[in-house]
Amino acid sequence: MTNVRKYYRTRLQKLEKDEKSQKKKLRILGLIRLLTFVSILSAVFVLIPEFIFTGIVLAVLLTIVFFAVVKINNNQSEKHQHLKALIRVNKDELKALDYNFSSFDPGYEYIKPEHPYSYDMDLFGEGSVFQYMNRTVTSGGKEKLAWLLSRETLESNSILARQESIKELVPVMDILQDFRASGSLHTDRQSDLSLLEEWINKPVYYLHKKGFVFFAKALPLILLTSVMLAIFVPLFRNISILLFLLNLLITGIRLSHTSKEHGLISKRLEALKKYGYLLSIVEKESYTSSKLKYIFETLISGPASAAHSILGLSKIVSAFDNRLNLVAAIFLEGFLLWDIQCMLRLEKWRKNRGKLFKEWINQLSEYDALISLSTFAFNHPAYVYPGFSDTKILEARQLGHFLIPSNQRVCNDFSISRKGEFIIITGANMAGKSTFLRTATTNLILAMTGAPVCAEHFIFRPMPILSSMRTSDSLNKNESYFYAELKRLKEMLDRLKDKEDLFVILDEILKGTNSIDKQKGSRSALKQILKHNGTGIIATHDLELAKIEKEFPERIRNLCFEIEINKADIAFDYKLRKGITTKMNALLLMQQMGILEE
Repeated sequence: MTNVRKYYRTRLQKLEKDEKSQKKKLRILGLIRLLTFVSILSAVFVLIPEFIFTGIVLAVLLTIVFFAVVKINNNQSEKHQHLKALIRVNKDELKALDYNFSSFDPGYEYIKPEHPYSYDMDLFGEGSVFQYMNRTVTSGGKEKLAWLLSRETLESNSILARQESIKELVPVMDILQDFRASGSLHTDRQSDLSLLEEWINKPVYYLHKKGFVFFAKALPLILLTSVMLAIFVPLFRNISILLFLLNLLITGIRLSHTSKEHGLISKRLEALKKYGYLLSIVEKESYTSSKLKYIFETLISGPASAAHSILGLSKIVSAFDNRLNLVAAIFLEGFLLWDIQCMLRLEKWRKNRGKLFKEWINQLSEYDALISLSTFAFNHPAYVYPGFSDTKILEARQLGHFLIPSNQRVCNDFSISRKGEFIIITGANMAGKSTFLRTATTNLILAMTGAPVCAEHFIFRPMPILSSMRTSDSLNKNESYFYAELKRLKEMLDRLKDKEDLFVILDEILKGTNSIDKQKGSRSALKQILKHNGTGIIATHDLELAKIEKEFPERIRNLCFEIEINKADIAFDYKLRKGITTKMNALLLMQQMGILEE
């Protein structure tokens, strides 16, 4: 962690120094631009009246210089914005190392209480796993990262391929930061992608009309030729005017159609530029891992790369935007049939490159999500990449929850040796039972994304996860808390009856009923799970439930979290032990809070 912090601090210091230098450069360019503009005015209003030839030449040369300085200034301004974005990236990472990750999107839209495990494991929302890991800068990358966390990857080959990619990206953190900084300068939404795909899938309109295409190309050439001839033959002046008006008439007839097309694609211009810039960063590098090589090869296949193609599309859209300037539009439409020319170029792009667009964006999203996982790995060099086992469900040494700061985290060894084994964890209130369930499960989820996990050693067998820890009632569905819990248990048993391998996580089941029903029901439910070869962990205060180990000594193990009670003091060590807990603390806690009298 020290080296990680040093990297961010060193990089931040350099970037802040570069940013100050860049700001100074922009001030100088601004001054040059102002002096050049003043010089142009002087040439026009002072020199030309006295020395017409010298004044005109000087004014033209100064105008060329002015526009060159403007272009340089714009480029340097973009560089300055990029440096400021890089500074934000490093500041955010330094805050994240101190477990302040409020700068990152928490993914509220992915909170789904009905999901098999994401709601119970705090995968999304404020202070969630997603917010801690999320470094995505595209809407597609965000969707992909959320998908990876909420859809278990069960194929070890896919997990290994992702591990290889993450390992390859970790050493090139500067490049990953460039990607993040570039992506953060412009926002894009999932709706942008949806509308772009809708536009791409539309059938072409003009390209199929061969006669129309011919005249659209011929009329501007005829008009320009007529204008040149008009210099020598006055008759062509009237012909030029008629042709100019004809072009405006054609534009007017097609105005509704072209305006609709322009409105659809023009609003996505910033998104297109963003995708093009990000793709160019990806395409500049070379890769060795199979997944990254596949991404790279997909992007560069065909007559032109993804970056070149999408940036090319953005230039067509930028040119199309010239129609928004009324004066420019009259001349462009009158002389060149500008709307029609842009439509033809867009349709040609759509026909030749459109079918590849969705796959290009999919690969960009994959790369974006991998950057989040790679940054997580970079920030935690002590974490280990999981290995695989055909028999053991989970074996971990010094397993901890990565959302708990390292100076507060208590790690434990834990294992489930085979399918069909169930662990019962007992303990007092606040002793650490629920936290441990989340510790084991979130690390399993992380392992299936391909990222390293918070442990010294970790091997596992990928399995679907189903938890019941935080079921809630629903007024909309007219469901009580207890009924919601029963539905989750039924789903669990139905999947087990269908012979599905399932990793089950239960926390104090049947909380919504009285103690006698709860005890009998919990015991029966656990027996049903065991009958159908369920595997997993249950946390409970019910010490009677733990006695079921005697009936299934080969299937059930009891573990516990103990507390130390010294008069009015309660000490928690959060260490997992063998056996059933012997100490409870509910009454003492109520006394300490003044709820009960001592």
